[in-house]
Amino acid sequence: MLLLYALVACSDPELDEPDRRPPPEDEPAFQTGAFCESIASPLEDPPSFYESNPTLPDTGGGGGLVAGDPAAHGVDPAALERAAEELAALPFTWSLLVLRDGALIFERYFNGSSADDSNNVHSSSKSMLALLVGAAIDRGDIRGLDQPVSELLPELFAEASEEKRAITVQQLLTMSAGFRWTEDVSEYQLEREEDWLQAIVDLPLSTPPGQAFNYSTSQSHLMGAALAHATGLSLCDFAHEALFDPMGIGAERWGRDPQGYFSGGYNLYMSPRELAKFGQLVLDRGAWEGRQLVPASWVDDAVDEHMVDAGLYYYGYYFWLWRPGGEEINIAWGYGGQLVYTLPAYDMVVVITTNTRDYDPDYDGGPLVWGTLLEGVSE
Repeated sequence: MLLLYALVACSDPELDEPDRRPPPEDEPAFQTGAFCESIASPLEDPPSFYESNPTLPDTGGGGGLVAGDPAAHGVDPAALERAAEELAALPFTWSLLVLRDGALIFERYFNGSSADDSNNVHSSSKSMLALLVGAAIDRGDIRGLDQPVSELLPELFAEASEEKRAITVQQLLTMSAGFRWTEDVSEYQLEREEDWLQAIVDLPLSTPPGQAFNYSTSQSHLMGAALAHATGLSLCDFAHEALFDPMGIGAERWGRDPQGYFSGGYNLYMSPRELAKFGQLVLDRGAWEGRQLVPASWVDDAVDEHMVDAGLYYYGYYFWLWRPGGEEINIAWGYGGQLVYTLPAYDMVVVITTNTRDYDPDYDGGPLVWGTLLEGVSE
């Protein structure tokens, strides 16, 4: 299902063409508030694209979840314990949280971790970025999926080819912009550049935009910068205003690039309970405690299969999509195993996190969720 976010026709011709003029030199393109300044990671010298993943104390954003009894919510406690035992046997696991019917029915921490810890959630924050784009479209800050990114970042695309200038918001969201990029390799070349965003735009195209999937953190970082220009707020400020503050979430740390742009889809720190809240927001189609933070239709579109050639999984808008046995399982997936599973048919959210501070794990929780956990769930 591809939902079209169309423009309402304007009678004023001056409003039909976006203002591509850059802001005056003394006027920043976006504002960064005091809180986001306080959690911005100090830039290393030389700058590093990825951080060393310290563990930080959670500042309280994990509260507000209602505890529930597993059996009362149709889940066999023995299945939950078996899942916890599987994770406890691994040296790099940190947490397992399970929500059903909106209640936190299971919470377990491993290897010295606790509910009070905040860690880098890595690329699971890309899925948060996807919902922020939907919120910005709903507010009118972005015209729609077909808006060229060059209209939002005119200075970066000033010398770009017409083909690059035509790259759309949707193509960034589906990792199909076409830039030549090898994930986990190209980042370390990029970090040697003075201006990371300009270096991204200057990358050659390996495929025509919109034709092929190529997972690339460069595309989400570019999307985060475009969102900042569109909203007039830093990505951190807009995220807290549109999503995190209403949900009682507060990030503990957020990376920035040399030009001051907050990392788009990486280097964001929060607790497992906050990840669980985000999963519940996705499961409830953008609603939180009766307030629609993101249009339900946008969430539906974000977890629909837009890219079918993404390996073992489908890809939506910064969500990985798994369809075992025809079931719908949507995943916010971060490096090492920062995993937020939403299972609409079971009204469940499963969060798993791992230690990327001391290990280099590559954990896929799919077999545990689809096997061990669901064996104990009554439909």
